[in-house]
Amino acid sequence: MTPRPAPGAERVVAVLNFLAAHPDESFTLSELARRLNLNKATCHALLMTLTEVGYLLRHPTRMTYMLGPALVALGSAAQGQFQAVDFAREEMRSLADETSLECIASTVVGDEIVILSRSGAPLPFGTTVALGQRLPLVPPLGSVFMAWAAPDDIDGWLQRQHSWASEEQLDRYQAALTAVRRRGYAVSLDADARLQIGQALASLGDEGRSQPVRGMLERLLDDLSREDYFLIEVEPDATYRVNTMGAPVFGPTGRVELGLFLVGFRRVLRGEDVMEYGERLAQATRNVTKAIHGQEPERA
Repeated sequence: MTPRPAPGAERVVAVLNFLAAHPDESFTLSELARRLNLNKATCHALLMTLTEVGYLLRHPTRMTYMLGPALVALGSAAQGQFQAVDFAREEMRSLADETSLECIASTVVGDEIVILSRSGAPLPFGTTVALGQRLPLVPPLGSVFMAWAAPDDIDGWLQRQHSWASEEQLDRYQAALTAVRRRGYAVSLDADARLQIGQALASLGDEGRSQPVRGMLERLLDDLSREDYFLIEVEPDATYRVNTMGAPVFGPTGRVELGLFLVGFRRVLRGEDVMEYGERLAQATRNVTKAIHGQEPERA
């Protein structure tokens, strides 16, 4: 039986994740309690403790809170243990410059996808995600991370589809994972629900961790699953409205350590253009895999 997380620890994580998703802002006690759906007294106790140990800073006159200096040491220690991001940044800059797209790096932590780094300018008036933001690892999200996962992990991912997934839909997910393994990259298409998810994340920041908002995101993901989201077979002469392309960086054990994603496509692409973008992205992730002495599994 999986132990239940401690509520106190969850609240501390919620505060830190929220502030990490808003690095250029500070918030009062009342704002944090409201945005995180916490009791004000409970929130005050958490903020006082985190401030005392240096994880937060409290402005002396505005009475607002922001991330503190003690987190710098923690971040440096964590970065030393997760060097794939450092090695990926130069490739991300090159990709963003060459394609005029935004390149995003993310990884999986537990049952969530965490945004770690970004390069390139986001699409004006478009939607994007913030550093530190978390997305649920729920189908159809996460195909780059799940394509090379163990069968039991893939089954667990598929079972997170909440309300309706038919055998036909599950077969399509499996076909999509096979296509990612074969090509070395994933392609997702524009969809109405995908746009709504992006808008919700852009406006809510890390409030996505609160239960009501998380429920809304899960309903939107259900809707997204019903749409033609995965591009499984690419026809060179066909045209596609691409939303995101992603490819994996493998670690020394052959596990997917990092995903690099191109977002912000402004025009309809021909199939041959999709394959050109995909191969360039896959080459970038192969370069990072080699730099960190990773082991790339054979393609399906």
